[in-house]
Amino acid sequence: MIGYISGTVVYSDSQKSIILTAQGVGYEVSTATPMVPNRDVALFISHIIREQSQDLYGFESAEDKKFFEMLLDVNGIGPKSAFSLVSHLGVQQIISAITFENVDVLKSAPGVGKKSAEQIVLSLKDKVSKLEIGFTTKEKPVKSGAKVSPENKSEGLLVKETLAACQGLGFRDQEILPMIQKHLQAGLATKPEELVKLILKELR
Repeated sequence: MIGYISGTVVYSDSQKSIILTAQGVGYEVSTATPMVPNRDVALFISHIIREQSQDLYGFESAEDKKFFEMLLDVNGIGPKSAFSLVSHLGVQQIISAITFENVDVLKSAPGVGKKSAEQIVLSLKDKVSKLEIGFTTKEKPVKSGAKVSPENKSEGLLVKETLAACQGLGFRDQEILPMIQKHLQAGLATKPEELVKLILKELR
């Protein structure tokens, strides 16, 4: 199994890149964005082997690769849908959407429908709560079976209310979630209206 490739980009388009290694072998890898030819790159690889084909999916970090492979364990989610999610939303936004059961964010990724998005939430909600990557504030994710403090409960409600308010103003969740995360980490807001004001100020 191929898990990592480093080499020089010899061709790239919006879907795939060909990377020439020092051994003279060129690997065709699915990549999230076009890469600049003649540049050296290094990618973590998820090697998908099927009966009639082999496909390589490239990621800039081991965490992205790990989460891509976690998505593949969800019933009905294939490599293309999983790669679309990671590429278009990023791991942090996916984890945020799963944590707060926000199906709309997940189905905004190309090729992901409502049923698939709901299945992702159902299958991975418990798993993502144990991850050390993704959407976090000052506290680590609450472990399964652990006691949930009032602060953790109120924080989840704070995010949901802030998202709802921003949706009412015409903003999309994928635009707002990173801002919410940043302001919560900085400890700049404790109420939905405070978060909304900070977000509107940032968007102006």
